[in-house]
Amino acid sequence: MRELRFVCSLIAFSALYVNLHAQERWSLRKCVEYAMANNVSVRQADIDARTAQLTYQQSKAAQYGQLSFTTGLGLSFGYSVDPATNLFVATDFLSQSYTLQAAANLFNWFSQRRQIESNRFSYLAQKTNIDKVRNDVALNVSAAYLQALEAREQIHVNQTQVQLSIDELNNTRKLVDAGAQPELNSAELEAQLATDSATLIGAQATYDQDILQLKATLSLDAAIPFELDTPNVESIPVEPLGELQPDMVYGMAEKSFPQSQLNEYRIQAADKAYQSMKAQLYPTVQIYGSLGDRFSNTLQQPGNYKLTGLDTTSYFVNNNGVPNPVLSPNYSYTYTKNSFSQLWQGYWNQLDQNFGQQIGLQLNVPIFNGLTARTNVKKAQLNIRSANLQKESDLLTLKQNVYQAYSAAVAALQKFQANQKALFTADRSYQLASKRYEVGLLNTIDYITNQNNLYKAKINLLAAQYDYVFKMKVLEFYKGLGVRL
Repeated sequence: MRELRFVCSLIAFSALYVNLHAQERWSLRKCVEYAMANNVSVRQADIDARTAQLTYQQSKAAQYGQLSFTTGLGLSFGYSVDPATNLFVATDFLSQSYTLQAAANLFNWFSQRRQIESNRFSYLAQKTNIDKVRNDVALNVSAAYLQALEAREQIHVNQTQVQLSIDELNNTRKLVDAGAQPELNSAELEAQLATDSATLIGAQATYDQDILQLKATLSLDAAIPFELDTPNVESIPVEPLGELQPDMVYGMAEKSFPQSQLNEYRIQAADKAYQSMKAQLYPTVQIYGSLGDRFSNTLQQPGNYKLTGLDTTSYFVNNNGVPNPVLSPNYSYTYTKNSFSQLWQGYWNQLDQNFGQQIGLQLNVPIFNGLTARTNVKKAQLNIRSANLQKESDLLTLKQNVYQAYSAAVAALQKFQANQKALFTADRSYQLASKRYEVGLLNTIDYITNQNNLYKAKINLLAAQYDYVFKMKVLEFYKGLGVRL
């Protein structure tokens, strides 16, 4: 009786376990919507698309050239060049400079424009990749959801089996107490009840693991209470298999699946990048301009000068036949250095005197740069080939997946139909065995065998039915019907 009470408690616990989590029920639609917003792969794809968008926007802004302003204030010591006079001086001085520079491409054989177009297609590819990742996540969520549903249904089947074993054990004990059956029958049914109880515990553990896997796919905290909104598997809508022929499904998937558009964008991005690299082999023309000003506290103002002597030169003047050398006078100049009290007063005057402007055109002709430009062109060509090969590979994979999904759906349907027949036969055999056992014409082992056959038939039919539904949902997914239960 102690074992019987334990089993009854187990059944009650499993029922309570299911009801405790019934506070929040998750349908497939709710799971898919949650995964779209929280799945790590989807969020990472969104970040990649945002990064590509920033690259595209930056490349558009780069076509308007560059503009920069710099200024510097410094104190120089020792022997250095005075920026105001551009002469070497051996005194300490304070200097400041201002520079405003601008440059822009006038013509570069459309290299920059092609790069912008390449970045635009790369951005569109990354946006399309979000839809592709969402499709993959939706399919993974559906697979995990149906697997968890199957595990939960197996718990219900196991509970029914345990309850059936309990009822048979109670009935057999009454017959044993009345002397109508031997004690061995009761012992054999107790062993069967223990086996059924262990199977129930295993089914609950499997369900727990499947729920954890579904939570991981959703990027949901494993500690959050979670219960499936269990639809009746019999009521799940399924498209007729005749309307899911593989050639038709593949044709629709090729047009509607994000992967196809994704590959087209990548091919166009690679082609524009190749054109941009090729244009870099030719000369480019730039326009540039700058404004500059400078100040130094060593700037001196000219003062007085006086004659300090005469120097003999190498030239001569003939005076009555006598050559007289030409003399060159030497002058001494005096300068007035700006004092610190006069520094601020002369600051703006000096900036006005030193203000300079520059504008011009620049021609850049690539001659040799270590084959960098030509290597980049060849790499860009290979990227185009790689993008086309990726498209070809994805289409081949898609076609294989569609045909494999169709073949798997056909096999699942046949297996489901075969298990329906097996269940019907097992149930009929069990009913006959029960009648013979009740009147003592069948031993306990044979009775338990018939009971186990019925139990296995129910489990097999349940698994086959869920497998068939999932295989059909995969085909509907490729047809473009989405994921629905």
